[in-house]
Amino acid sequence: MPELLDAELAFSPSFMGRFSNHLAMALVALHQLGAPPAVLRSVFDAHAAGDPELRDDWDVLETRLHEVARDGIVATVRARVPELVTHPASQLFHPVIRLGYALDVGHEGQVAAALLDWERRRHVLAAPDTTPGSRRLPDVAADLARRSPGSWEHSFDLDSISRHPDLRAALTGVALDEHTLDDVSSFAIAAHTAADDFITLHLVTGARAIRTVSEWVDDDTARRLVAHTVPAMAIAYAAAGAPQLLSPDAVDAVRRSSLPTREQIAERAISDRDPHVIKLANVALVEETRTGDPLYRYSAARVVGLVSRG
Repeated sequence: MPELLDAELAFSPSFMGRFSNHLAMALVALHQLGAPPAVLRSVFDAHAAGDPELRDDWDVLETRLHEVARDGIVATVRARVPELVTHPASQLFHPVIRLGYALDVGHEGQVAAALLDWERRRHVLAAPDTTPGSRRLPDVAADLARRSPGSWEHSFDLDSISRHPDLRAALTGVALDEHTLDDVSSFAIAAHTAADDFITLHLVTGARAIRTVSEWVDDDTARRLVAHTVPAMAIAYAAAGAPQLLSPDAVDAVRRSSLPTREQIAERAISDRDPHVIKLANVALVEETRTGDPLYRYSAARVVGLVSRG
């Protein structure tokens, strides 16, 4: 796989000016799912044959490649990430997701490319400064979901949502402490279990990436990254229509349901060619291993079509 990730650097991290190139992320996700080299090669070749956009910033990337080779991954991440933590949701979390995958496999070129992508495509939402308190993200979600029907139409205009006064009010008094990173992860899977939505899918994969990056930076940077992720999660949840989270009884029913094996899910994900399916299945299985929460396996099984939707 390293040679495919090397070759991937020739491609632009985006296409049509606003969409993200998922190739590098999909390759690592497939690798983690256990895909054989032939599958990885076929995915790469299919992308290369599809007239992809080529990178237009080789001069800058080469400088960054030299930086990582000289200083190492840890030092480079610790030097670069503090300037990026104010905009974790840039491009619906794709740059930070790419960085998380690059760190998973320790690929210097992909780390450099992901950091550069996060920097070049930075998008700072007009998120309110959170006033620390004791409320958790599910409390924020409950406030947003209680708004009148139609208050939160499904939208990719996260800027408008970030400026909504109800959003600002809901974030007042949210907790920012040693449990907040776990809050981000558990809220993301709860929101996606309830909504099964394209945006909430990115909350799950984004939350995993935030956790990964947090483990590579100093404590202060990790705290700042998580603090900026909290309003970003709330904004994206509202953009998905602020769906009502499942009741505790409904969540328990999902957790007790009969689910396919991890091997069955991985096999189905490896045969899929939708990078969003591949990445969610991969992240969900990784997070199930970390937490033991069956909600993750349920979401993985659902996205690959082994559990019915609805």
